[in-house]
Amino acid sequence: MNNNVDYEIIKDSVVYSFEEYIEEDGFTAPQSAAKVFEEDWRDLNYNTFTRTAYYICVAIECFKLKEIPDFIYENLEFYINGDGFKNEANEKDIELLSQDINKCIQLMENGDYKVIKSSFGAKSRIEYILSLKP
Repeated sequence: MNNNVDYEIIKDSVVYSFEEYIEEDGFTAPQSAAKVFEEDWRDLNYNTFTRTAYYICVAIECFKLKEIPDFIYENLEFYINGDGFKNEANEKDIELLSQDINKCIQLMENGDYKVIKSSFGAKSRIEYILSLKP
């Protein structure tokens, strides 16, 4: 990813990945979330904006499937309430992300989902991925 962060590209990538992993590979929402993080680790870890964008987009896709992995859910409040990304993207991208943060909050408050417990190994793998530098 370059300095021209584009929220719509991140969102489209997450949506497309979920569709592929669910429909073609038969993955669950938690498996799809982990796979997105694993496949897109460079973009995910690029800066605070991209990490927030990935967390929010993945969470929305999980909420749509009515199950969200604990490794996303446990950190979601941090990304919903954080504003450290506001200097790392243009106004349009920040507005689009802010709209999706509000959508994520609504889906979360709806409560029509299950939080899926991840194994220690899966959580460790996600923590490792999030620690990588692009």
